[in-house]
Amino acid sequence: MSTSSQTQFRYTQTPSKVLHLRNLPWECTEEELVELCKPFGKIVNTKCNVGANRNQAFVEFVDLNQAISMVSYYASSSEPAQVRGKTVYIQYSNRHEIVNNKSPGDTPGNVLLVTIEGVEANDVTIETIHLVFSAFGFVHKIATFEKAAGFQALIQFTDAETASSARNALDGRSIPRYLLPGHVTSCHLRISYSAHTDLNIKFQSHRSRHLSYFSILGITNIL
Repeated sequence: MSTSSQTQFRYTQTPSKVLHLRNLPWECTEEELVELCKPFGKIVNTKCNVGANRNQAFVEFVDLNQAISMVSYYASSSEPAQVRGKTVYIQYSNRHEIVNNKSPGDTPGNVLLVTIEGVEANDVTIETIHLVFSAFGFVHKIATFEKAAGFQALIQFTDAETASSARNALDGRSIPRYLLPGHVTSCHLRISYSAHTDLNIKFQSHRSRHLSYFSILGITNIL
């Protein structure tokens, strides 16, 4: 066994059909997890972007032998498991199935809560937010505010299906640089569903806007 392989695995756990993967890229997708694991068997469930740094995941195989096959392969291989060039550390999970308990932020709705990382409140305008999100459908209302989590926006679509399309496409992505001030070096979107269904916009301002008078821009290739 190679030295690099030895550090990839722990054998203290009892084998499980659920594997725990660590040191993943924080933006790792479900598709990338499946691509890594599918040579060893059928994947029935995944849980991505868990842990404080969002760099861990769980993968559940249809049966135990498939999970053992993957662990055994990489334990004896001179080439480590990798995603986007990063070495992935693999161990058996102490769980025997993945239970996806949805938080309120995972329950689809027509209003998205967007955290815009890497910017100050004045760096991203409502017009920029509208430009990015209206590519997926009509945006009715936008309200921006600052919380402990950072600069955030509530974005109201017509229905949950449109909001889901926007979330699936944009979560973890960046606002294009040409839409941002020159001093902003990175800007990532963290998107969940809000419990709101209709935003209460009492007056128009640079921080909140009822957009019934905006036309749908129909821009689909800005990212």
